[in-house]
Amino acid sequence: MQWLVLLLGFIIGSFLNVCIYRIPRGESVAFPPSHCPSCGHTIRWYENIPVFSYLFILRGRCSGCKERISIQYPLVEFITGILFYLFFLRFGLGIMGIKYLIFICLLIVGIWVDFTHYYIPDRVSLSIFIIGIVTSFFTIGFERSVLGAGIFALFYIVLYGFGESFGHEIMGFGDVKLAMGIGAMIGYFSLYQVFIFLNIAFITGAIIGVGLILLKRKTRKDIMPFGPYIAIAGLVVGYLS
Repeated sequence: MQWLVLLLGFIIGSFLNVCIYRIPRGESVAFPPSHCPSCGHTIRWYENIPVFSYLFILRGRCSGCKERISIQYPLVEFITGILFYLFFLRFGLGIMGIKYLIFICLLIVGIWVDFTHYYIPDRVSLSIFIIGIVTSFFTIGFERSVLGAGIFALFYIVLYGFGESFGHEIMGFGDVKLAMGIGAMIGYFSLYQVFIFLNIAFITGAIIGVGLILLKRKTRKDIMPFGPYIAIAGLVVGYLS
């Protein structure tokens, strides 16, 4: 069963790539069919096999114009599949498990859009919040979900306000909304949990940020989105909760 879930993750990851590309552009995620953004070539079914087609059929290039295909596509498919597999082993396919599989999908879209366009779509944060609240009645409990949303958001509101007061943006308000959604999803269990969440977010952000600077992909003056690190922290804490 776990291998079917892994395969499902790869397939859904392919659809998430469509969302990541089209949502920031205001395009429909359902129509038209998947196509090359460079030449408009419609992707054939056998060119759309997650991970496999990129590596062995297309070899990283469009079959129409031969333009290089971003590594993002197989990477998103692979990450989605692995996360589906791990969370299935941890939570199964009950309400809790399905909740987290949806959570994974929304976070992956939010992470990549934030990395490439420097904003987190409100529909992502709002969807996480609503699903967290609704499913809490059958999983972690409504009170824990509401407390999680409030407490997680509060910490980031304080940091947001601190940055604004000194004229230096530490994070955007979209990060606050994402933190609130994650809090509703994983719930509040203890201050230790919040402490772990914050530490994972900031340490991950620091490591990746320094790495990008050392690789000269970013400079200290460049905007560095913080939402992806909040999302990573949410996945880790949610998995361990």
